[in-house]
Amino acid sequence: MAEGSRKFIKLKIKAQDDTILHFKVNPSTIMKDIFMSYSSKKQMMNYKVFRFFFDGKRLSPKKTVNELGLKNGDEIDAMIHQDGGGSACNY
Repeated sequence: MAEGSRKFIKLKIKAQDDTILHFKVNPSTIMKDIFMSYSSKKQMMNYKVFRFFFDGKRLSPKKTVNELGLKNGDEIDAMIHQDGGGSACNY
């Protein structure tokens, strides 16, 4: 393996429809940058439309790849955020 290629890791982001997008990132990249890139590729203007999870835990957009302990080949789940769940109306 070449020295320069060790600076990057490959991550996958899997959508609810099981489509997967691949990202090659630097370990010091903040997650917000990855989230924004993912959202753009999904043709969504705001990354906050999605919730991103790894091993069942929500990922902070302020943390770096390295701070979250993400490794080469890890898969992140992307879920579309939905508001709602209020009380039912009785008409």
